[in-house]
Formats: sequence, structure tokens, C-alpha cells
Amino acid sequence: MGTASDRRRRCRARPARRWRWLLAWLALCLAAGPALPIERGTSPAGVAYASGGSTYEELDAMRSEQQRYSFWLTTAARGSGAYLAGVKVRIADETGKRVLEHTMDGPWLFADLPLGRFEVEAFVLDERSGRLEIQRGTVGIHAGDHHRMVLYFSTGDEVGEDRPGRERKN
Repeated sequence: MGTASDRRRRCRARPARRWRWLLAWLALCLAAGPALPIERGTSPAGVAYASGGSTYEELDAMRSEQQRYSFWLTTAARGSGAYLAGVKVRIADETGKRVLEHTMDGPWLFADLPLGRFEVEAFVLDERSGRLEIQRGTVGIHAGDHHRMVLYFSTGDEVGEDRPGRERKN
């Protein structure tokens, strides 16, 4: 059973072990960092894509993998340049076959389009007016290159202090 001093030593040792375990668990959680909700997928036509960029962390994460994709689309408000999310995008090849249809989770959509010429259509519903706005563009993908397209919509959105469309100050 042991003496009273042995029991006191054991009682003091238990909290120390608990604290070490708690600190190890906390360090592991902090090292893992926040999960970034970048949506990745592959269309039924086999086109790999990534969509997101609603936060600075997502923008940084997407920039780090940008070179993996042949086509980069950004959506923004005309005038202010505020980034837009929730834009529905359809990309079709020269024959009119849809190779990708996706509602963007942020202002950026990266797609690994094969070689060829593609029609890009993007749709935004202005909830205030109920008006559907459509923007279109054409892109040609050639071996070893990357193409960027920016589509602007008349939404009236403004760039706020804490929005990704505004330049960060250090």
C-alpha cells in the first residue's frame, strides 16, 4: 500500500502526466493547421479542377498549386474588382461537348483542360434585381502553357476592408 509520502508523490505525478499528454495533443492540433476548404474534383469528362479562394489562406494555398492546371479563371465585380464566389461555370470543347460544369466555391477556378479550343460561360444571378448575367470567353490551350481569364460581372459588390480582393498591408 505504501506510506503517505508515497501516495502524495503518486498524486503529484498523475497531473504532470496529464499535462504532458494535453500539451502533446494541443501541439499536434496546432501543427496540423486549419483545414482549407478548397474543392477539388474531376468532371465526368475527366477534367481535374480546383475551386476556392474565399480567404487569404485559401488564395495562398491555391496559388501554390496553380501551375498544375492549364486554365485559370477569376471572377470579379466590374468596377470595384471585388472577388465573386457562387458563379456557375460551363466549359465546352470545340464540338460543344461540356467538359466541366461547376459552381465556384470562391473567385478562382483552376482546370486542367486538354489541348484545344474551349468556350467558357459563367453565370451570376443578381439576387437584388433577379437578373441573370452571363459572361463568355474563348481560350485555346497549347502544349506547356497556362491561360488566365478574368470575367467581370455588374453585381454592385464592393471591396471591403477584410475581403480577399483588397491588398494586404503588413
